[in-house]
Amino acid sequence: MGDELFCGRYVWSSTTPTVAIVNAIAGIENVDPTDLPVTLNTALYDHIDPEALDTLVTTSNDPKLSFAIDEYRIEIDGNQLFIVPDSDW
Repeated sequence: MGDELFCGRYVWSSTTPTVAIVNAIAGIENVDPTDLPVTLNTALYDHIDPEALDTLVTTSNDPKLSFAIDEYRIEIDGNQLFIVPDSDW
């Protein structure tokens, strides 16, 4: 895929994709998740509908999707979450 900044496995019924993504990017940025919108100067909902994302991933048997949040490329493949620099795509 490229140089992964984050890779994690999740049980989506226990951890919603939006929480996993925000926490992962906050970890990469070394900030509290609540400070992430200020750090990135954007919020997750500026890029994707969080409720639709959670519904899609938690109700699919094998979800596969990707999208960008500023300089990060987010990919969900089954129960895995990957975050790579957007420039790697």
